[in-house]
Amino acid sequence: MNAISRAALLAVTVMSANAAHAQSLTLEEAIEQSVSSSPQGAATAARIEGLNAARAAADTKPAATIEGSIENIGTSGFNEFQIDGTYNQRLERGGKRLARIELAESEIGIAQAEALVRRLDLARQVQELYVETQAAALDLELARSRVEIAAALQSEVQRRVDGARDPLFAGTRARTELAEAEVDLELADHALDAAKVRLGLLTGVDPAELAVVTEGFLEMETPDIDLRELPSIDLALYEARRERANANYRLQQAYSRTDPTVYAGPRVFGSGDVAVVAGFSLPLPNRALNRANIDRATAEQRQVEADLAVERFQRQRDVALAAERVEEARHEAEAIQSRVIPSAEQTLREVRAGYNRGGSTFL
Repeated sequence: MNAISRAALLAVTVMSANAAHAQSLTLEEAIEQSVSSSPQGAATAARIEGLNAARAAADTKPAATIEGSIENIGTSGFNEFQIDGTYNQRLERGGKRLARIELAESEIGIAQAEALVRRLDLARQVQELYVETQAAALDLELARSRVEIAAALQSEVQRRVDGARDPLFAGTRARTELAEAEVDLELADHALDAAKVRLGLLTGVDPAELAVVTEGFLEMETPDIDLRELPSIDLALYEARRERANANYRLQQAYSRTDPTVYAGPRVFGSGDVAVVAGFSLPLPNRALNRANIDRATAEQRQVEADLAVERFQRQRDVALAAERVEEARHEAEAIQSRVIPSAEQTLREVRAGYNRGGSTFL
């Protein structure tokens, strides 16, 4: 998911919720319903539960073992046999247990970050469909206005044609424009229904009962925040992966130290004598294997750091490009609103006045 979309989602959600109508579905409500009706929550909970179990398993020491042996069986002197029983315990060194716990906890952090990314991806989809539905609703209103204007104009032109003040083709042209406006109205109505169906699929709301807030759609205020300063969940995900790489590096370093095994127990002789035996064993380290595992963990750290740097660079570039596009669109909208629309309205008033006086014809 694009980091700019998530930053914009935060701003749009906050500002759009204030424009809610009692009978309409706000953007915030649409997002809440889509998240609550999605099975993502159950899947995430099951994954986190499994990782918590893995964390509990990591926080355990090596299991002890009991060994027994019998020697000198079948010899000429039956009383020369001996029976050994020992209790064996491996002792971990180098902080292996703590390193395993940290690695398991980093896996939980990654799972939580990925779950949040999926929820925000779903919220982004809902936001896009919600805005699409808002635009379709406004297009429908404009199409209805066009039909009303075209119908009134056609009636007036027909009156002038009947009075021989305009040629016959003027009436034909007016009827054609009315038909075109009616077709556009049908298309706009279908587009709104289709947008509601798509939005309803994510929110679980019946499209026939779905309505969105359109008040203030064209009056979006500039958020009093710097989008570049907003936290990015994408960066948080990469940071969680970095923590996992660091934990894996520490675990591989801990594995470079071998673990001794101590044992003790009784020894029973055939003569009835009893002795105590004790000792320890220490595996020899495989230095080449340990070095290879540490090098692999180090390479993973470098890769995660590089991915994090790329994500930060991409996010800064996307923010700059998005801010420039927004500013360009704002300038265009302000120019149209302050210069083009007043001039067009004045022209329309003058044309209507001249047309009503008979000084103009419908061409």
